[in-house]
Amino acid sequence: MRVDDPREFIIDCLSDPANTAKQAALGQWLQQSAANCTLYAELKQLWDAAADMPPTPFNREEEWLALSQQISDPSAHVVELKREIASSTREEAPGVTAPFLPFTKYAWVAASLSLIVVTGIYLWTAREQHIAIHALKVERVTLPDGSTIQAQPATTLEYDPAFTRRRVSLTQGEAYFSISPDEKRTFIVQLPRSTVTVLGTSFHVKVSGTTEKVDVREGKVRLTTHTDTLILTRGLAAQVTSAGKLLQPNLSFTNEEAGTVATALSAYFQVNITLPDSTFRKKKITANFQNMSAKEVQQVLNALLEQ
Repeated sequence: MRVDDPREFIIDCLSDPANTAKQAALGQWLQQSAANCTLYAELKQLWDAAADMPPTPFNREEEWLALSQQISDPSAHVVELKREIASSTREEAPGVTAPFLPFTKYAWVAASLSLIVVTGIYLWTAREQHIAIHALKVERVTLPDGSTIQAQPATTLEYDPAFTRRRVSLTQGEAYFSISPDEKRTFIVQLPRSTVTVLGTSFHVKVSGTTEKVDVREGKVRLTTHTDTLILTRGLAAQVTSAGKLLQPNLSFTNEEAGTVATALSAYFQVNITLPDSTFRKKKITANFQNMSAKEVQQVLNALLEQ
């Protein structure tokens, strides 16, 4: 499909998540190229950041002054931003500070994409003071809530040290997460093309090139892309492609307890996969349930346990 203004198109889709037609169009557009996915990920991150912008007084001239001092070589976006600020302040009386009104998120973003790109990077991140970790060797990171991350070499992580929102960004590399329980606050790992919402305790994440893989070791997580959502439990792994497509998880189990297998299969198929008898729960099985229906999975599981 043809999109004349990609930025406006993305913002329009983000502002109306319940519109199935728009979300379907977004999915088709994202599948056209990796560049589309990259632009979407960048704007989605700024879109989420916009929700947290504080309603404090905002003086456009002072903010521009502070911003221009930080930038030694203004880009085309900065030049355009300066023009927009000058244009928007022509009708204001000299010396009057324009209040930062509580716009809706769409109005704030759509008003100036340049404003988002520049101030989102230089002003918002400056206030948050995110900690960026670029692991050169295997590094263990303990987060403020007690959760731990074991990052492999060449892994890049970022998080807010205040950790009021339990959120970590992993842009490349590989890491093992062990999450401290917190019933009131969800733990989220943001990947370039997907989001991992923690519903359990430990899992493995790998971002390699244009693919992302999530492997659950204990508990369960929810893996979400722009078009799909999947619940992964212990023993299941899923992969996200460069186009943001969520691939079917590996439904192979090696010497795994039948109770764990039944729980994982139930979560994937969204039906209750049962055991013939509760005494089979600890019995170890090895099986591959790939490309089977839920009914076929139940039949094979029963046959294996009753042997």
